[in-house]
Amino acid sequence: MNQDKLIKLQIDSINKMKVADLKVKFMELYGFETKSSSASVLRNRLIYRVQEVYYGGLSQDDQKFLLKLAEKDHLATMRKARKRKKKVLAGTRLLRSWQGIDYEVVVTDDGQFECEGNLYNSLSAVARAITGTRWNGKIFFGVS
Repeated sequence: MNQDKLIKLQIDSINKMKVADLKVKFMELYGFETKSSSASVLRNRLIYRVQEVYYGGLSQDDQKFLLKLAEKDHLATMRKARKRKKKVLAGTRLLRSWQGIDYEVVVTDDGQFECEGNLYNSLSAVARAITGTRWNGKIFFGVS
């Protein structure tokens, strides 16, 4: 079977999948979990990825061009600056009550977050450990 027919079969299969199956396929093709629950968004990303795998992705020249273009993007520059301003400083203590239990998080010198004797790489990871569900850590701790 030729390459174009294989791609068409994969695309047809993706178009018939439900969200749960799309998420599994996403993990298979991208190597990480998706946060999206939109079937159309997942289908579009998966179909792009299938084609990228078979036909190849952007050339290095195109990638460099897009990176240079992004550097000139005023909005992207503003987002980067805004993120830098909101960095939580080492030694900062964050307090949060969750379901009647008080939690304290301390930012370590190397930028990690210590909570109840455990180290985490992000506030979101701490929030997930506390609640058992995905949270934006900055929102959860009120530092956004």
